[in-house]
Amino acid sequence: MAEPLRIGAKLKHTRLMLGMSLAEVGKQTELTEGYISKLENNRAQASMSALHRVAAALGMNMSELFATDDDATGPVSIVRKDSRPKLVTGHLRAGNQVTLEKLVPGSSGQLLQINIHVIAPGGGSLEPISHDGQEFGFVLTGSIELIVDQHVVEVSEGDSFYFDSYLPHGYRNVGQTEARVLWVNTPPTF
Repeated sequence: MAEPLRIGAKLKHTRLMLGMSLAEVGKQTELTEGYISKLENNRAQASMSALHRVAAALGMNMSELFATDDDATGPVSIVRKDSRPKLVTGHLRAGNQVTLEKLVPGSSGQLLQINIHVIAPGGGSLEPISHDGQEFGFVLTGSIELIVDQHVVEVSEGDSFYFDSYLPHGYRNVGQTEARVLWVNTPPTF
């Protein structure tokens, strides 16, 4: 089983290479310097919205945060089921935990970002996000409440959905069991 991704060093390295202070990142993201420092030192787990804001402030996207040294460079990329990089966001006790399982190695020039979102009961995105692109999802197990531009729909196992990413969107698991959703973004912005 793959270890959860520890992205703190990548965040800190990128911030320092850009010559940005914690205060500058905090101002752009509306997060405290202390919280950003905890993220950089892998002492806190951010919500997807917070990670998205920090990545954007650093001129990155979530796919770049996911990138690992093991990512393939040949004509075929393979991620074995037992070695998928995982990024845990939120907190199980706070009821907003989501784990992103990376299905495709991230690299510049890719047009797709493909993950499995594993959403604990009650978990989901804390606040809507929006960005360029389009998104597709297929519910593998469980059910989620999908909110796109304030339009709320419930999608369950076997259902699929599609929307333009510039519309504010989010989701939450309203069920009693874990939900797993195959999620595709283009371009890889989240």
